[in-house]
Amino acid sequence: MKQPQLILCALVLTAMSACAASAQPGGPPEYRADFEAEFMPEAGFARASLTISQSDGEMELLDFSAPADRFSDFSGDGEIARSGKRLVWKVPRKGGRLDYRVRIDHQRNGVYDARMTSDWAIARLGDLFPAARSSTVDDALSRSSLLLSGPAGWRFETRYGSAGKRVRVREKDRRFDRPTGWMAAGKLGVRREKINGRQVTVAAPRGIGVKRLEVLAFLRWNLPALVEVFPHFPESVLIVGAPSEMWRGGLSGPGSLYLHADRPMISENATSPLLHELVHVATAFPPADGDDWIVEGLAEYYGLEILRRTGTISGQRFEDALSWLADWSDRNEGHLADPSTGANTAEAVCLFHALNQELKAAGASLDQVVIELFAEPDPNRHRLRGSLRKRLGHPSPILDSALADAPPGEAPQ
Repeated sequence: MKQPQLILCALVLTAMSACAASAQPGGPPEYRADFEAEFMPEAGFARASLTISQSDGEMELLDFSAPADRFSDFSGDGEIARSGKRLVWKVPRKGGRLDYRVRIDHQRNGVYDARMTSDWAIARLGDLFPAARSSTVDDALSRSSLLLSGPAGWRFETRYGSAGKRVRVREKDRRFDRPTGWMAAGKLGVRREKINGRQVTVAAPRGIGVKRLEVLAFLRWNLPALVEVFPHFPESVLIVGAPSEMWRGGLSGPGSLYLHADRPMISENATSPLLHELVHVATAFPPADGDDWIVEGLAEYYGLEILRRTGTISGQRFEDALSWLADWSDRNEGHLADPSTGANTAEAVCLFHALNQELKAAGASLDQVVIELFAEPDPNRHRLRGSLRKRLGHPSPILDSALADAPPGEAPQ
């Protein structure tokens, strides 16, 4: 065989081997989805892109939620069309690339909950790569990756790991794996530790007062007890500390959370903003319409209960905290509400404590109910009622009384 023919055969065999290595015999077809973003603080925005690599049109179309005040200057391969707040990209059969510009800064009630300065950026990855409806052939699956870049000396932390080098993006139960959760970029202080089999990373801009090692020590004491109640707690979690100019609270996301540097790990009333958000991370599913009081009440209740179980607070401190919450609810006419905040969440905490006492008297516990409640999406009052009935042997008088004055929730399916 002549030399050119040998080279050609070698190239064909190499290509066939690569295809065979990536294919899943008998399984759905795959395509690559590579997400990239470059932070450009001097320009006030980030440049982002999505590259689809495929062999035969596995990904056909992506329909993004892309309001023009945040996402602009779209260009790329294939057909691109904007309609109102949405953008549709018809992906070329052999793949292609979509480029666009993102404005990072965003305000929540007049205060930043996403921000980029010359030294750092804090945002949700969904602020860079918006949610999209996808159309594929034959239930095709993406093999996704993430790469972030920016000024010299910047670091890039996500729940998938440090994204200054390309990292794999895996999303359970999704066919199109899009990066989600909180991220921090810039001149960061970062601490990591394996706790109870989970990789915990604490990242924050330098010099803002976040005590990273104290956070890890607090979690070494309390995370194992939290995982006992919520066994599906993610394998890795990122905690992002935010500086003074940003929203002064906590916000959870998939596998991650945001906590302002001024928020204590334990407040003077013995509740824990950090554990509250970690319960949200653990439960993952948002509630059904009308039942936000369930997820907010349980997050606050277990924030207290975990501290009691680990001895971080005494039994008396736990009871004093519940009394304070009951008084707060009474003074402000708290009720089961959606959305649930303040005195309304305090009312929900008191309800869950009462339900736990009711269950204990029957030889059961609220832990069992919670595990069942969050085993499926859309936790709701109907599933809560059914789980209580199963363990009590009859409807819960406490829950029925509380729901008599609550706004209606979604009808059971």
